[in-house]
Amino acid sequence: MLLERLEKSLRGIPFEAIVVDDNSPDGTWRLAEELARERYPWLRVVRRVNERGLGSAIIRGLREARGRYVAVIDADLQHPPELLPTMLKTALETGADVVIASRYVRGGGVEGWSRYRLLVSKAAGLVARLLLPEVRRIRDPMSGYWLVRRDIIEGVELEPRSWKILLEILVKARPRKVVEVPYVFRERLRGESKLRLRHMVEYLLHVLHLSNYRVLKFAGVGATGTIVNLAVLKALVEGLHVPLYIAYLASFEASLTWNYTLHDRITFKGRRPRGFANAVRYWARYHKAALGGLATYYTLSMLLSAAGVYYLLAALIGIVAGFAVNYLVSEHHVWS
Repeated sequence: MLLERLEKSLRGIPFEAIVVDDNSPDGTWRLAEELARERYPWLRVVRRVNERGLGSAIIRGLREARGRYVAVIDADLQHPPELLPTMLKTALETGADVVIASRYVRGGGVEGWSRYRLLVSKAAGLVARLLLPEVRRIRDPMSGYWLVRRDIIEGVELEPRSWKILLEILVKARPRKVVEVPYVFRERLRGESKLRLRHMVEYLLHVLHLSNYRVLKFAGVGATGTIVNLAVLKALVEGLHVPLYIAYLASFEASLTWNYTLHDRITFKGRRPRGFANAVRYWARYHKAALGGLATYYTLSMLLSAAGVYYLLAALIGIVAGFAVNYLVSEHHVWS
């Protein structure tokens, strides 16, 4: 049915279809080869004997393709082949390097998903947008249905760390223009979803790798800043008997400058233009951007202290609460 719909949808458009099969025990590759010989001359079959994985299969298909544009589509008809001409037309008319069939733009949607499956999809997309600045304006970076201009991925090392190869392309190929077109993700006609906990873990590790593990570096630097914060706070309160409301601010400033220095040298290394003047300018930007974290830290610390929580514990809770705010602001507005 897929091949029939492809042929009908792309009538008048020169195309080839590549089936990448991991030596399926049900003989999918054999059936595809028979269909290519007997009925569909535009069908090519790549049979992989000692390889496994959807991500590596997609990359193999991209490398085998010969057309100017390459589209990735599932064979279970959850992705309507009838959308392919629209995706190609959009690429040609807008000059887009990548066209994404999106479930989350106006006119798109999903069919037959449970609340859990929808939550997982939304959460995965949110993680990608938070950790990867390259995809933060894309509504559906998790889409498995997309079209790319082949020349932008030539020479780009794509790694099959998970099945979300679109993220690899968006981050590594740096497409100049990405356009999303709506579609409705249909229920599969046969089989069942292969999404498992292992795939979710692979995806999270993939996103961390693409982000150059910045969030972990940010957390590591933040941990050292926490030590600086608490040490300065203890010295001011117990050594110099400085009032708490002043000590909290002074210790926060000490840790903020400490963190900025390490982030500039480690977490976001190479993003800031060189020169002392730029270092000062980014230091000021970091302070300005950290106001949200300061408000979270200071307000929560003071409220907890007033409620009787030990002041060092109150400060620690405030620091943790401001971590997410500080990271997002730093990633997307300071060293953007």
